[in-house]
Amino acid sequence: MKKKTLTALAALGILALLLVVLLLVAGRTSLLLRPLEIVQEIDPTPEPTAHVHRYDTQTHLCAECGEPCPHENGFDESGRCADCLWLCPHETHSAETAACPVCGKQFNHHFGMDGVCDVCGAEAALYTVELPDRYFSPAAHSGRCLRDSLTLPDGLTLELAVYLPWDYNEETRYNVAIMLHGDGGSCDDWTDAPEHTHRGDIRFYTVYDNIVEEHLCDPFIVVGIDNRFLKSSFYGEGLIEDTLLPYIARTFSTWMEGESHDEIAAARDHIAIGGLSRGSIYTYGVGMTRCLDVAANFCCFSNGYVGDVPRQMRAEGQDQLPIRSYIATVGLMDEYIYVRAHRYDYEVLCTAIDTITDGENARMFEIEAGHNFITWTTSFYNALLLMF
Repeated sequence: MKKKTLTALAALGILALLLVVLLLVAGRTSLLLRPLEIVQEIDPTPEPTAHVHRYDTQTHLCAECGEPCPHENGFDESGRCADCLWLCPHETHSAETAACPVCGKQFNHHFGMDGVCDVCGAEAALYTVELPDRYFSPAAHSGRCLRDSLTLPDGLTLELAVYLPWDYNEETRYNVAIMLHGDGGSCDDWTDAPEHTHRGDIRFYTVYDNIVEEHLCDPFIVVGIDNRFLKSSFYGEGLIEDTLLPYIARTFSTWMEGESHDEIAAARDHIAIGGLSRGSIYTYGVGMTRCLDVAANFCCFSNGYVGDVPRQMRAEGQDQLPIRSYIATVGLMDEYIYVRAHRYDYEVLCTAIDTITDGENARMFEIEAGHNFITWTTSFYNALLLMF
């Protein structure tokens, strides 16, 4: 009886084992026949570890992950990126747009006397013929033309006309161009007085506005003054050095830190004196011979013979002071005596004064126009780009 019972139990065990095997085979077959379901895709690239970027001041890349600094926290008052100390204004800008390719900020070209921008290498568009039409048309933004007057020591009044660019502000330092008019002119000839030409009435401020709009030179203001006092030896250089420049220093934002002679002289590279016709003669006779200690830039347009300027410079002790820029221009359709005189004066100065060298800090332009404002607008446009 026991033997039969054991045999039966063994048979049941074998049947159970076969049933389990059959179930496993059936389950595996069904898994093979069903399509696989993707529950989740796994990204093989691991997520970067969160960290605070530490930028290298030489490469401007994060020392940990190598990402470039986005300059998103702005620049400090000296123009350095707040994060990586990149000195944006002095490293690069586009030759076409004058904009920084990194932060997008607009900067100005700085051409120098060679006419090549020392930041991006762009060449200045200088003219020996009439300026293109766009310089006589209103720019997108218009500057301001102001009037003022100064009371001189003897009680007489000096009239002034001032041009300020549209974006003038007290945080920016501006170069200063003091400009003298010709016979029969007035101080506002250099700002907004309508000047009659064959192209219609033109005004200097439209030329300035377009220069500012195209970022063609460093920021500048123009101050036109009444010339008549420069005829008197009573005033001489004192009108510019002792009265006008201190007024400009205390009234506008310039490179002059104060009104004292030393503070004005320290900014001389950013001060220019110039003029047309009679104003050009005064630029030589008063500016170049007696104001070189406070101004290092001069632009002289369409004058006649001005006398022995080198001798006067030596007599006043001005011949050894460095001149940053000297630009002379004359219209080829002017009277021949003016053309010859201007060439002569320029050549004498370049030969006799060690601090003036043609092609380095001195340039002369002969413009295809006459003794008129077509020549003088073109002349001053060229001078502003080279001086500032």
